[in-house]
Amino acid sequence: MTKTQSLNKQKEDKMEIKSLNEQGEIEGYASVFGELDRNGDIVERGAFKKTIKEFSEGKKPKLLWQHDTTEPIGIIDKLFEDDHGLFIKAHLLMDLPKAREVYLLLKSKALDSFSIGYKIRNHFVRNNKKHLTDIELLEVSIVTFPACQSATIDAVKFAQNLNQNTKIVF
Repeated sequence: MTKTQSLNKQKEDKMEIKSLNEQGEIEGYASVFGELDRNGDIVERGAFKKTIKEFSEGKKPKLLWQHDTTEPIGIIDKLFEDDHGLFIKAHLLMDLPKAREVYLLLKSKALDSFSIGYKIRNHFVRNNKKHLTDIELLEVSIVTFPACQSATIDAVKFAQNLNQNTKIVF
């Protein structure tokens, strides 16, 4: 594994679909604080502080399909930390064939997982576990297999007419 590969980590989180409706929106937790993931990492509260500031300045992480940089499927509209984790609001670009496919997979509950791609900026080690204290969020993906079972999506809302242009406002 190269140094770059070791810095670029992926963390997968569980999402649960609770509703579908007309807006094409996805919202929920892309990361949960204090839980050990299958990479042996624990994300600490405040780890996304710089990423959130950069987001507000226009540097937006991508919304991808299965971490594939050639498959962007939507736009992340908002992200923030609360006591539970990193919460995102996003929308699928329903004019894209892959986004329509992902919609069908989510709607049928064949898919239910998030994953984040990131670079570790700072961390500490305690009890042989890496605690991430500063993360540069590169992307959030919808994926097949989750690692952290506690990150949930609170809502998935999709356009009924896939050809209709819908403005998303948060």
